[in-house]
Amino acid sequence: MAFGNPYDEPWGPELVEETLEWLKDIRIRTVSLADTAGDATPEIVADVFKRANQHVAGIELGAHLHSRPENAAAKILAAYQAGCRRFDGALTGLGGCPFAGDDLVGNIRTEDILAAVKTVGGDTGIDESRLSKVLALTNEIRTNYAHAPIAN
Repeated sequence: MAFGNPYDEPWGPELVEETLEWLKDIRIRTVSLADTAGDATPEIVADVFKRANQHVAGIELGAHLHSRPENAAAKILAAYQAGCRRFDGALTGLGGCPFAGDDLVGNIRTEDILAAVKTVGGDTGIDESRLSKVLALTNEIRTNYAHAPIAN
């Protein structure tokens, strides 16, 4: 929960920086800063990424963001414009956080990440024709299994 904590536990950009320092000291080189509750604003996302990039060199920072669909692009662009070039996404948004308590807050769709980055001229390196095939398969999984009962 790099962008805030809705569970009344300590949080602040300085805790993110301290954690990144500790991770760097134990030779972790890639970290996704996460907003798994979907509460972060674009302003907080931008601020945390800017501060983290200035504070900790040598760690590749990524973003693992959850969001309502209508807020996703703003969060993606806030991270991108603050220097993030690695994003975790989920094809069609499949999956989510059962602890968030809101069916509309979930993994940001990979296709939304790609579209947002394109709006500011970013090159994703993704072949759209191949992506459309994978999205069709993912939608088939969603249709066939998303509401299936969980086996015990």
